[in-house]
Amino acid sequence: MNEKQEKGDHVVEPERNQLREVLRAHAKALHDETVHSGGAVPAERLEALRRLSSLVEIHEAAQPAPPRRRWPLIVAFACTLFIASILLFARRESTEIELDLQVDQMGFVLPVRQMLSEQLNLSTLGVSGLSRVQLPRARGSEATTLVSGHDFESGMALTVAAEQQEKGEISLPDLILPAQTRVSLGKTEPPGQYRLTLEGTGLDLRADVNGPVRVSLAGGSAHPFSFLSPKPVTFEPQSQQVNLDLTLLALPRKISPMPLAIQDLSLLRVEDRRGLEGLPVRRLSTILSGMIYFEELNGQELKLRSGEAIRFEASEGEIEMLELRDDHIVLQFHGRVRGLTTGSSGIGRSLMPTWLEWLKARRGLYLLWGTAIYLFGLIAGVLRWLKVPQ
Repeated sequence: MNEKQEKGDHVVEPERNQLREVLRAHAKALHDETVHSGGAVPAERLEALRRLSSLVEIHEAAQPAPPRRRWPLIVAFACTLFIASILLFARRESTEIELDLQVDQMGFVLPVRQMLSEQLNLSTLGVSGLSRVQLPRARGSEATTLVSGHDFESGMALTVAAEQQEKGEISLPDLILPAQTRVSLGKTEPPGQYRLTLEGTGLDLRADVNGPVRVSLAGGSAHPFSFLSPKPVTFEPQSQQVNLDLTLLALPRKISPMPLAIQDLSLLRVEDRRGLEGLPVRRLSTILSGMIYFEELNGQELKLRSGEAIRFEASEGEIEMLELRDDHIVLQFHGRVRGLTTGSSGIGRSLMPTWLEWLKARRGLYLLWGTAIYLFGLIAGVLRWLKVPQ
């Protein structure tokens, strides 16, 4: 039907043009004749011209109105829907954020070799995942090397002791870790104790001891030692993972120096329940409270609930503060992240800014003018299609 109408339109249009051309030619001839005759208008010629003009009007009125093409409106609607969908639902690939959190555990990867912490004074240091331990010379004993599987079962603990008003000292010296070391720091059950897990190659670990110190061997007994001067106890890892249980003398304590360059920040802990009737592994949030600040949205704030799971597809930035307190860790992080989501892994909700939010915050004037111009053009096009006088 549409094809027939289009063919009919192509046939009728030349007829209209021919009649208009005839009318135009007669009108011009009558005009020239009137001018040459000094204004005398032949009545018969004028009446014939009027009849011809009426015929043109009647012929055009008798023709069917050309059908309006719908594709311009369809295209305009599709373009509007496409642009609106991008602005409302498409999200930025990455965004800059700042985290101010209280957590009970956290993990990250060091992208370069750097210092994780300055010297930490401890009351107790527990170390597991060892193959050898080298104890220095003490009062009444020579330097000795303890071997895992023979002298102890992969772990040991150093505890400050007292002897005749002399109190021992244990410290973890400046902890410099190689690149790509994965670090996990979390609160453990005893008050004031934290577990530091290091996973990587080339770990150089030791503790400095002085005075009375009790050495407790996993699977063995405890032995008192008295070191006459500060000496190092050297630890040799059994594998790429070592656990350090730190009981600090005083809290709160900031881990220095800062900022600390990190990547792959994790705010989840793994709960292994496979021993409980074959239940699967769960990943639980370590967040106790805190805020997320979206720097690209003019510092827009998002408050986090206790236990709210936050995930990153990728993250890179700096830890600006890391403070150990009695029952939690204070973390301040600033960096760029991708794939920021909240909720469980199966039904997670993206927190990445949409393009509309980003444009509103960063390019508000451009967004306003662009929207106004687009709407003006769209309305003008629809009115023209409807043939409304403008």
